Amino acid sequence: MIGIEVDLYRTLVESAPEGVVLTDAGHPDYPVVYVNASFQAMTGYSADELMGRNLRLLQRDDREQESRHRVREALGRGGSCHVLIRNYRKDGMPFWNDMTLMPVRDAHGQIRHYVGYHRDASERYRAEPHFSREGLIVQQPVLAPVRDDRLTGLYTLLYLEELLKRDWAVAQRERRSIALFAIDIDELDAYNCTFGRAAGDSAIRRVAHCVSGCLRRASDVTARVDGGTLLAFAPGMTLEQALHQGATMAERVRELRIHHPRSTVLRYVSISVGAAAAIPDGTDAPAGLLEKAQAQLRIAKRSGRNRAA
Repeated sequence: MIGIEVDLYRTLVESAPEGVVLTDAGHPDYPVVYVNASFQAMTGYSADELMGRNLRLLQRDDREQESRHRVREALGRGGSCHVLIRNYRKDGMPFWNDMTLMPVRDAHGQIRHYVGYHRDASERYRAEPHFSREGLIVQQPVLAPVRDDRLTGLYTLLYLEELLKRDWAVAQRERRSIALFAIDIDELDAYNCTFGRAAGDSAIRRVAHCVSGCLRRASDVTARVDGGTLLAFAPGMTLEQALHQGATMAERVRELRIHHPRSTVLRYVSISVGAAAAIPDGTDAPAGLLEKAQAQLRIAKRSGRNRAA
């Protein structure tokens, strides 16, 4: 009977529509010990090509992503996380990987493995029709991002990136500053563990609307990246103004008084904010400013959270 159950579980995992990966938590590099068929189909790599390797190979040289830092933090504290991360198939084609990472403990409570659930987030894109020379409607091979985040009603990360490219070019041409904010809800995992995922989603919505309300100009843009992580940019804002605005965001969220009894920061939900600003020149790119804002967010986190850096 036990053998039948094991075979049944194996069949369920192997036939699951989402990618399932098991890694060895006893090894410092977390090598892959199992992948199911859906993950192989999603990435183009066979099980033999993935066994014994770290999944960072899917990021290639695209390593400066905030999602990678969130994964490392989760592994460091022995917790779980949910991230949206850019990956690359074996043929080099990029895709968005919607990944949930969870520890697997033995009977003594020790973490022996990590299981990852992976979904291809390509549905975040939609094909834009255009007219061919013959006047026929065809599908545009370049895909446009979905605009609205379903949970918060803010923009999606991909749509923010499109708007940022446009406003970056304008700032470059007009020689004016543009500010970028990386925002994260402090200790959201502990909040979810205490009150449940539905309450966590409600808290994310309230915080998201509070943060976006601090950026009221028509040119200001706020988006949710994943979980409780937000990004925003404000054309024409200097670094001094951005730092003041980041501090205001943190203060406004504290004033929401969302009770968080397990927070090590204070009794209420708080945020950390990383701010960066620049006047773009011909050699600059938005990705560089984004990396600076994310680096400042990490500094704010290490400095005690509930603050802007």
